[in-house]
Amino acid sequence: MRRLVVVSALAVLALAACGADKPNGFAQIASANGSVGVGEQRVLVAIVDPTTEQFLAAPDVAAKATLRDRIGSPLGEYEGDFIWIVPEVRGLYAFHMDIPGPGTFQVTVTSDAFNEAGPVGLVTVEDPGVIVVGNKAPLSETRTTGDHDIDDITSDPNPDPSFYELSLADAVASGPTVIVFGTPAWCTSQACGPLLDQVKALSGDFPDLNYVHVEVYEDIHVDSFEALTLVPSVVEWGLPAEPWVFVTDANGLVSASFEGVASDAELADALGAVSP
Repeated sequence: MRRLVVVSALAVLALAACGADKPNGFAQIASANGSVGVGEQRVLVAIVDPTTEQFLAAPDVAAKATLRDRIGSPLGEYEGDFIWIVPEVRGLYAFHMDIPGPGTFQVTVTSDAFNEAGPVGLVTVEDPGVIVVGNKAPLSETRTTGDHDIDDITSDPNPDPSFYELSLADAVASGPTVIVFGTPAWCTSQACGPLLDQVKALSGDFPDLNYVHVEVYEDIHVDSFEALTLVPSVVEWGLPAEPWVFVTDANGLVSASFEGVASDAELADALGAVSP
């Protein structure tokens, strides 16, 4: 599966040397290929200094993205919401963009703290393969502690047993549910563990919801990525990357979803909206 952020060494050659008093920024679309659709979309963008490989996004650094068509004509400007990938280590920006249709677009990011980053290409699709808000949640059968040792169904080093008592199918069928797809041990972006930890921490504030963590790989005790096999539910939900959080309502409809990262405020709003 595609990881959240990958910085190409070729980016160094693509940057112009400008604004010596500010670091250069290389913009990287962190939303997975095929996950950005049409209409209002949450687009994740990482800003990296290609020389130092430092992430330039920060809680006190405001950033604005301009969406342009493929020939460079501006279509809209959007303020970024900073979100930690790994708390207090590195983060990125989420931009809620109005995407006019499927195709290839350009994104540039500006800030007072770094030189203009981009343009970087953004490919959008008419119908993302991933389950989206408003869809009926697939009733996937996932492993539980009723049939397996917890160490065999999660790579979370500090698992909450309540996240493995119900299968995804049983949880969604029985009430509002929060589903975390992620693999803390095998997630090279290091975002899976922190996102799962966020949901675990918030679960105490919303005790009437069901919670399910789905480890995205079948056998988590292998020695290499090449030996990993995706669990069927990842395919059923159309996930092009991990981690991912879905919230379903009492009718089994997806009411919120978050790719890669989410703020505590975003998650709390989504959980509160379906809490009995």
